[in-house]
Amino acid sequence: MTYDDPEDQTEAEAQTRRRQAADLEHIARYYGLEHRCGIEVALGGRVRHDGREGVIVDTVGQRLKVMFYAAEEPSICHVTWAMEYETATGWVAATPVPDPFAADPAAA
Repeated sequence: MTYDDPEDQTEAEAQTRRRQAADLEHIARYYGLEHRCGIEVALGGRVRHDGREGVIVDTVGQRLKVMFYAAEEPSICHVTWAMEYETATGWVAATPVPDPFAADPAAA
């Protein structure tokens, strides 16, 4: 997209940053990966999905847009499905949010 007015471009970039910040806040709150797994989900973070490595380049609601190395276009990935995140201590697999309605296996 091209902009004739630099102010329009600046406003569009600001809207994109606000959307990304809101999406990342929702992801952090809903999935709780930092608290549960020690994972901070952020733009520029390195990830592996099904063994392919890439970098988080954007958000799409509660999903992530990942540019995999050697790919031509970014892919949309679920935050926890087959996803690993690089942390200071190494690669950590994201785990799904526990289902509060799932039967307790200990009660069976």
